[in-house]
Amino acid sequence: MLNHLRQFLLAEGCGQATDRLLVAVSGGSDSLALMHLLYTLWREGGPTPVVAHLDHGLRGAESAADAAFVAETATAWGLRAVIEQAHLPPDTTPAAARAARYAFLATAAIAEQAAGVLVAHQADDQAETVLMHILRGAGPAGLRGMRARVEWNEWAAPMIAAGQVPQYGPPLLRPLLGVSRSELVAYCAAHGLQPRHDPTNQNVRYVRARIRHQILPQLATENPQIVAALGRMARICAEDYDFIQQTLTNHWRQLLVEQRRGFIAFDRPALRALHPVLRRYALRRAIAELGADEPGLTQIDAAMQLIDGPSGRSLQLTPQITLICDQRAISLRRPDAAPPFAPQITTPVVLPLTGTVQLANGWRCVAQTHPPDNPDRWWLPLAQAPDQPLTLRPRRPGDRMRPAGAPGSRRVQDIFVDMHVPRALRDGWPLLVTADDQIIWLAGLRVAASIVMPNPNQATMWIGMVAPTVSEQE
Repeated sequence: MLNHLRQFLLAEGCGQATDRLLVAVSGGSDSLALMHLLYTLWREGGPTPVVAHLDHGLRGAESAADAAFVAETATAWGLRAVIEQAHLPPDTTPAAARAARYAFLATAAIAEQAAGVLVAHQADDQAETVLMHILRGAGPAGLRGMRARVEWNEWAAPMIAAGQVPQYGPPLLRPLLGVSRSELVAYCAAHGLQPRHDPTNQNVRYVRARIRHQILPQLATENPQIVAALGRMARICAEDYDFIQQTLTNHWRQLLVEQRRGFIAFDRPALRALHPVLRRYALRRAIAELGADEPGLTQIDAAMQLIDGPSGRSLQLTPQITLICDQRAISLRRPDAAPPFAPQITTPVVLPLTGTVQLANGWRCVAQTHPPDNPDRWWLPLAQAPDQPLTLRPRRPGDRMRPAGAPGSRRVQDIFVDMHVPRALRDGWPLLVTADDQIIWLAGLRVAASIVMPNPNQATMWIGMVAPTVSEQE
């Protein structure tokens, strides 16, 4: 077990003598065994453990005695201990207690300059977690259970969002996921350790306790190796999940057409071309990046139907996120979304056959005969160069166009409303018009049905809106 821990820490990049490790210790057999293993490793020249214990204040004198036990044990072994009390209300749920505990660990990890935060979850905990997710109904993300390594930006995300901790910090590590509870109890007995016992772990009012004391023992009558079997399931699902995420990452650049604070937009045809599995995970990733609550399968299924349906519809996907389906884009928006960074013009601009025209707010309009490196929604492919020059102009009262995919012409004002273009940007939004003033493109938003190309690779001319660089914006 000691050699396993040594190799695990080295593989995770925090096993050197110069490293400091924050270890969460409740006083129970699992965490006490982990604390002793780290203490032994330290005595042999390994990393320095710092003991962390949060007294939730939910069990009065009992929990205070647990905190004193952890502090006294750390002192006896020559280890530094960080002990705090949370004063949580009596009706605190296990989930709320866990959130308080992880907030404490994140704050302590930064203060102690820890290279990693270690918790003592073991194989039986993993089996219980997987069963909880099965009962709830979960996909690969839930069935992978707990992971041996969770990066800071994930496990400390609530504290980062609240401004309580910095953006970068150490990973959360679980080195004992392959070790059973009985092995850790035996380890404590073999080394003369006397762990504390939390009576709430026996309270079948809680789901985890019922799984531990009722469901798992019943399943063990069918499969005595049920804990190992559920552990294998978690490992396989974790590998499947990683593969899905890597595949999604390979598509992400082609999917994403715009991202700003509180707003993400996908290219709708590209999103619809994905396998439904990747489409669901793309929506989940976008929602996570927007910092919103994770949706349930019902909400995701509703979003999938909307994406495959007609344009111009929207859905309240989560309490914080509205999903909007347009002809060419699928956008997810928070109420506090930043206004789009978009081209603006004040007077009509005649475009050259090829060349660049500077616009009002740092953007440029480019006309060229070769395709752009990144043909996103700000580029318009044309089958052939127009006989007469095209013009960019602001909107005028009564402007109408027939967008591709629409049954007839529509007012430009209505299109702006459907696309949620802020009022402040509408008067200056560039409209590309022909010599006879026919609108063929609302830049970045809608293309006229008369010029849509089945295959943009056959274009002989490209009109593009090019944003200023960061240095130009400054």
